[in-house]
Amino acid sequence: DVAAPPGAPVTAPAGGVIRVAHGPLLLEGNLVMLDHGHGLVSAFLHLSRIDVKEGQHVVRGARLGLVGMTGRATGPHLHWALSWRTARLDPALFVPAGGN
Repeated sequence: DVAAPPGAPVTAPAGGVIRVAHGPLLLEGNLVMLDHGHGLVSAFLHLSRIDVKEGQHVVRGARLGLVGMTGRATGPHLHWALSWRTARLDPALFVPAGGN
């Protein structure tokens, strides 16, 4: 989980195609799933707003939505899940020092 103020922009860490832009779901809240290709997928949960559509192509830095606390969340934050095929990865490993 990434602590962030409500309404902060959530941006694409890399380009890809939006596979899921849906919500609110019971646990995940508003959910965006971004397929980066080659089996690498990012999921962004608990968004207060979704700014993309399924099938949309996005580039790195494109706004996907806004930080929120929809679904099962106790406060505003971004839950960023990253997977490669069936393996879960730690997204922090892909964020440069300084968080940009």
